[in-house]
Amino acid sequence: MGDGYNFAQLKKAILAMSRATDWEVAKKEWKLVGISEASEPETCLCGHFPIVELCTISNNTTERTVDVGNVCVKRFLGFRSDLIFASLKRIRKDITKSVGSDATAFFYQSGIINDWEYGFQQNTMRKRNLSPAQLATRRKINEKIIASIGRRGIS
Repeated sequence: MGDGYNFAQLKKAILAMSRATDWEVAKKEWKLVGISEASEPETCLCGHFPIVELCTISNNTTERTVDVGNVCVKRFLGFRSDLIFASLKRIRKDITKSVGSDATAFFYQSGIINDWEYGFQQNTMRKRNLSPAQLATRRKINEKIIASIGRRGIS
């Protein structure tokens, strides 16, 4: 991995926290379970500094959890957490904007939005002109999503 991301270091750390000793098997033990933002820059398992967009991954076998940067999640798990963070930035800038499909799916799977809200998000995602009631609903869901994102280091 270029750009300051040390894949060998990440691989070694992940293998140490996994039951499997083979990289391809160990990767399958891990999944993304949460995202948060750090108020102070942190260091990823790969050694990259600074990271502020944190992805919490959990090992289903060993029950270990660890925070890594969103680039490592994308390269390690193949999960586009960067799209979730892009959606968060978009709705923080304009609360009436739609979150993307990846973010909608993640927040639904995480239990942050319910079945109805998930369906609403899917049905209105590409709409530009919402009714006042739809706009109020989108705003309410977006506020709920923003409130769910933890900020580490802030009391």
